[in-house]
Amino acid sequence: MTRHLQEFINTKSVIDFSIALSTLDVFSGPLKNRLKITFLTISNVSFLYLLFSHIKKSIGAQFDVNFMWTFLMWILLNNYLVIMILNAFKRKKFHRLMQNIQEMFEDQEDDEDLEGILANNLQFFLKTFFSIDRWEKRLGFLLVSTRCLIFRFNHDYGLIADFSLISWNNVLWREIQFMLQHSLFACISYTVLTMNLGITFMGLAVIAEINILNDYMKLLNEKIKTDQKFLRKIIKKHCSVIENVNLLNEIISESSFLQLFANCVVFLFGFSFLMKNPSTFINYSIVVTGTMLSLHICILGHFIKLKTDQLSDILYLTNWYELSLKDQKMFLIVLGMAQREYGLKAVGMYDVNLYTFVQIFKVAFSYCAVLYSLSQ
Repeated sequence: MTRHLQEFINTKSVIDFSIALSTLDVFSGPLKNRLKITFLTISNVSFLYLLFSHIKKSIGAQFDVNFMWTFLMWILLNNYLVIMILNAFKRKKFHRLMQNIQEMFEDQEDDEDLEGILANNLQFFLKTFFSIDRWEKRLGFLLVSTRCLIFRFNHDYGLIADFSLISWNNVLWREIQFMLQHSLFACISYTVLTMNLGITFMGLAVIAEINILNDYMKLLNEKIKTDQKFLRKIIKKHCSVIENVNLLNEIISESSFLQLFANCVVFLFGFSFLMKNPSTFINYSIVVTGTMLSLHICILGHFIKLKTDQLSDILYLTNWYELSLKDQKMFLIVLGMAQREYGLKAVGMYDVNLYTFVQIFKVAFSYCAVLYSLSQ
């Protein structure tokens, strides 16, 4: 067994849980995962109800920092619960893409050069994924811990979840309320990070497959002389790339739009708070949170677009005129596929890339700056 296949097998259980959580799959998989998903779902729905109850009681009162934070958390929680419900209808597509990724890892080449290309790209993909996973978890833990401390010791923030169903007037109950709120914070944060982790893994796998195809194409002039079926291998690999890009696009179509929307909302709140209180650390954490909501999918979309655009450029550099007439016809098929535009789109209309992310950032900042200047 190759090293990259062994690492994939070790990682697959984590990704399977991420997909199960993203699609609310509580009917299949290990019992431990099903109980975990059920617990997280109940916790998140309970948090949503407690936030709504707090908002309902605060309407008509002064719109302070506590109310704005409650409203922001309620929007984000609604947003991700809707994403999970939409993903539940795409469960088969998630599993189909994961099956294709597993087949890519199980693929073996007799040729040394091709096997080296396959191993290097897959190992780099896994190394990148593990680094992203490690730093996202550290950053998420830091943000959640900081917010919990600030909400506990800064009276301007305080409790944003309404626990008035139990009316105990003592210090111990108040501390328990904060502990429950912190736990609910941790549950929704863990849910969001886990969902993003699964999408990141699948997106990086698609990019790795495109890189493998690009490297195969660079060897076309050399390998076609010794292996007459090499062009067919490239066509097969190209069809696999197209299928996986389309599957990923269908999976994130609606969810990416909702994530970009949530990103815009968080930036609007974050920049508004920052302009009013630029010395408060928690306000900067809002902008960081907004960045973590959709930056990963925008980076994936950006690189998928760049890598697929390179396919046609690499094909143009091959000595196609030296091929046989039969191979030239197949080459035209590959060239036609490579010239099409591929990339990620939100609801099939908006490009998901770094340009979109920067535009959202600029629009949110400009809007808040105008409102702040008018208020002075």
